[in-house]
Amino acid sequence: MARKLKPRAAANDDSTPSGVESLSALKPDVVVTVGGREVTVREYGFFEGLDVAHRASALIADYGEMIGSGEFRYGAARRLFGKHRAVVIPLVAQSARVEPAFVELLGTDDAEVLLSAWFQVTAGFFAREAVVDARDAWAAATLGVPSTGSTSSPASAITGSAAATSTASESSPNVN
Repeated sequence: MARKLKPRAAANDDSTPSGVESLSALKPDVVVTVGGREVTVREYGFFEGLDVAHRASALIADYGEMIGSGEFRYGAARRLFGKHRAVVIPLVAQSARVEPAFVELLGTDDAEVLLSAWFQVTAGFFAREAVVDARDAWAAATLGVPSTGSTSSPASAITGSAAATSTASESSPNVN
């Protein structure tokens, strides 16, 4: 028999996240003012993220090394932003829905604010992608499982077709 539950009183200690903090974990958008504009830095959507992961594969590999060394923090990541500048600028612009030229022309202080916000918002995304790569590499090395990509196989014959009803001699390879 069903019974009605009484809601529990929320704890008043600092360890319980507020509703806003809980939502920021799910949707960690950050609003900053840079270059005289208010900009919302947002996390990539799922399918958008797949494209980002493809374009940023070298950056993700470096993130993976950084995570493995225990140095996954903004100070270490910002050096990677310079190393991968050609991909970082368009990715920051995409996340902030601004033009890449706007990002590239920001002054030092504004660029620092924008990149810091971008790291805050997207670090989880890039860390997840690095973990996926590490898991695939581990599986390939340990289990002999191919790391990524799909393998091609011949198309299945349609039931009742000539290809499906061929004899063994017809389907064996020609050794000429």
